[in-house]
Amino acid sequence: MSGLVLHDNPLSSNALKVRFLLAELGLPYERRTVPLSRPRPAALLALNPLGGIPVLEDDGFAVSESHAILRYLAGRQGRDDLHPAAPRERAVVEEFLDRFATGIRAAFFRHETPALGYSRDKGGFGAVPADPAAAAVAERDIQPTLRLLEGLVGADAVVLGRFTIADCALAPVLFRTTRTGLDLSAYPRLTALRAALTSRPAFLAADPVG
Repeated sequence: MSGLVLHDNPLSSNALKVRFLLAELGLPYERRTVPLSRPRPAALLALNPLGGIPVLEDDGFAVSESHAILRYLAGRQGRDDLHPAAPRERAVVEEFLDRFATGIRAAFFRHETPALGYSRDKGGFGAVPADPAAAAVAERDIQPTLRLLEGLVGADAVVLGRFTIADCALAPVLFRTTRTGLDLSAYPRLTALRAALTSRPAFLAADPVG
């Protein structure tokens, strides 16, 4: 056994991106479910004082923040194809991960919240009634971000020209659009990327339900 433990929730897109990479790497791990409701359990807070999901333990060493976990796992396995060692190639991957985390992800979440009835304090998705009217407003408002993302991803059904941890990061959010009903028909690259990533055997093995 690898000694890997993932503190996880099935509906967490951040946890799904880590499960996706674990499946791509073929690594066995123990999965421990953490509730989305707050306050988070003391056992999780002992590993990550911010209480975020997921947290990965590797024989007692804890790593939190999903993109940090992706980087850690790729490096642990020596997978320079997934997280390049060459500075310029790595910078392209890092740039996309930072852009996604600091701006693009929030736009999708703005639509997910009313579309799926999300409440941070009451248990996450489905905790409150969905609001289709608010979701429609959010869908309209986030179009500039969708256009921006369409221009950032490649035309070859991978984010950056070949499959990397950037694809693992983006796949869960694209998958969730199949649940929220976010219309991507005006964005052929995003539509093709969603189809390619969500049909990968490793993504299907990662239990994509959220």
